[in-house]
Amino acid sequence: MKTVPTIAVLMAITCCLLVTVPAAQAAPPPKVDPSSCGGAPAPNADCSFAGGAVTIGPNSCNFISACLDLGTVTIGTNSCNANDACYYAGYTGVAHIGDNSCDDDTACEGAGDVGAVHIGSTSCNLVYACYDAGYDTGNTITIGTNSCNGYATCEYTGYYDGASTIAANSCNGDTACQYAGFAGISSIGHDACLGAGACSFAGSFGVSSIGSGSCSGDDYECTYVGYDDGSSSIGNDSCNGYGACYYDGYAAGSIQIAANSCDGELACYEAGYATNQAQIDKNSCNGILACYYISEGYKATVGAGSCNNYEACYEAADAAKKTIAPNSCDTANACSS
Repeated sequence: MKTVPTIAVLMAITCCLLVTVPAAQAAPPPKVDPSSCGGAPAPNADCSFAGGAVTIGPNSCNFISACLDLGTVTIGTNSCNANDACYYAGYTGVAHIGDNSCDDDTACEGAGDVGAVHIGSTSCNLVYACYDAGYDTGNTITIGTNSCNGYATCEYTGYYDGASTIAANSCNGDTACQYAGFAGISSIGHDACLGAGACSFAGSFGVSSIGSGSCSGDDYECTYVGYDDGSSSIGNDSCNGYGACYYDGYAAGSIQIAANSCDGELACYEAGYATNQAQIDKNSCNGILACYYISEGYKATVGAGSCNNYEACYEAADAAKKTIAPNSCDTANACSS
């Protein structure tokens, strides 16, 4: 005859099977300098915390809603002093903000939220300057010292599983580097992308590499390079001048530009555009409209020291696949279609 266990026996067995689960480790208390967060104990109207480790240096987060809902965040001295300046920074993610940075309305709101961002000192200073930079990405977005200063500069950079690295003294000018590396890959060297709209959308949904000292001098240099499944590689000290290298490597196109090339107003405009390819060697395509529309519909290769003059190699590969030899086509309108 089978014996039915009593309730007491069942309770004893159940107790023995219970596993003790350790409690989740609580975040350490926030470290806030007395001169920050309105000079009052936080959380308050200036600062509140979402559960990560927080360190706020002197004279920071002194404005209503400046630093609400911070996640894992380190904020330096004299930073985040404006309305929503660092609101949601590092929320469920990680954010490092250096000294004298993010000092304007919504400048770094959402930076590193569900992602990771490292912002150097004296950076991201204007409205929307680094808004949602590094949001929703598994990569660490890096913005160097004295970079991304201007209206909406670097806004959404590295957003949505993107990757973006910006070195020192770069991306300064309204909307410069906006959307760079958005759902794509963007690398920008130092002292590059200086001017309104410079390098905006670089590597967005594509791949872009921009060397130091490039894409500067006026406005809209290197806009949309490597965009929309495109690929663009620009060497040092290249693509300097109004609209230089605009749309290069755009829409599944590809381009490689070596150092000291494509300098001049609209130089290399739309090179390697829309599934087409272009390769430009060093010290080439320098001059107003030099290599403009080169490779439009075909593939073009420009040798070193070539196409250096006004409209030199203008639409050179517009009608046929074309290779331009080194040290050639260096007079005005030379080798143009």
